[in-house]
Amino acid sequence: MHRVLVYRRKFLPRSETFIYEQLLGHQRVKPVVLTRQRPFNRKQFPYSPVYVRKAMAGLSGWLKRKKIKCLHARFGPAGLELLPYAKKAGLPLITSFHGFDATKRVRENPGYRRSLKRLFRKGKAFTVVSNHMKKRLIRLGCSGDKITLIRSGIDLRKFPMLPPQPVHDGEYRLLSVGRLTEKKGMDTLIQAFVQVHKKHPKAKLIIVGDGEKKKKLRSMIKKYKLEKQVVLKGALPHQAVQRELARCHLFVIACKTAKNGDQEGIPNVLMEAMASGRPVISTYHAGIPELVEHGESGYLVPERSPAKLGRMINHVLASAHEWPEMTARARMKVEKNHDIHQQRLKLEELYLRVMKKR
Repeated sequence: MHRVLVYRRKFLPRSETFIYEQLLGHQRVKPVVLTRQRPFNRKQFPYSPVYVRKAMAGLSGWLKRKKIKCLHARFGPAGLELLPYAKKAGLPLITSFHGFDATKRVRENPGYRRSLKRLFRKGKAFTVVSNHMKKRLIRLGCSGDKITLIRSGIDLRKFPMLPPQPVHDGEYRLLSVGRLTEKKGMDTLIQAFVQVHKKHPKAKLIIVGDGEKKKKLRSMIKKYKLEKQVVLKGALPHQAVQRELARCHLFVIACKTAKNGDQEGIPNVLMEAMASGRPVISTYHAGIPELVEHGESGYLVPERSPAKLGRMINHVLASAHEWPEMTARARMKVEKNHDIHQQRLKLEELYLRVMKKR
């Protein structure tokens, strides 16, 4: 079985389930992980083997000793790190782009942007999670022939279609899940919820996640006197997130392009909510419209528009008769395009293809 080295500088942040899921279940290759520091979140992401190398000196020889046949860098900066070792060891290099590495980093760091030209020239293949990101890489100088679309996927067995939650006396439960960073748009959502609260005073908004915007969000909740209606739950393990999905009536995430240019790929939690049978509202942001088709598999509003988001939430809460058909279409969309087994197979085929070319 061919051994593929998957390089992630930190293994593995809690939000990167999409990377973990693509390590599992391969039939014809064996991914081995290389990281630069002691792995963390091991209970959430049990995997073996994981090799730790604090320094990269001597990596080419080590790759030969470990019988590695292909290198796979997760994120653009990791691809640049591995490039000289791939050349020295004569191994094909695949780099996966996920979001900030094709947006924020490019804008902030002209040296990184210039270096990407070299990576695009020398790297064997590149993967993206959306057509939106594919177009972005092409604009940055990557040949479209080298790019493979491998969408983020979820294990649909873990997210069965759930029965709708009954609504008692207007006590709607809205859920949002994501890191408390600018691009997740939790501030937009809280502002939008002010409108929702006026119309549905018993509605609750549950926000799951942690991050640098927590303090700002807390003060917003206080400012709008929503302390009893908006709950910041902090980061939760995956099973607890599934329980929150089961309890909610509506899932909302108001993603936006951050001031530094940072953008999403497509949030996995949107797929999880759609697979679970929960109506979703999100924004026209990055690759999200490739997953959520407005009026077909969910609802979309422009980025940074609390007024439009508030109106849309109120409209969707008043249109519960539309939910069964909408959620059935959403489930079908996820089954068709975001089944982890299908996406993993695409990745495995890419590994075998670049190794054969070598």
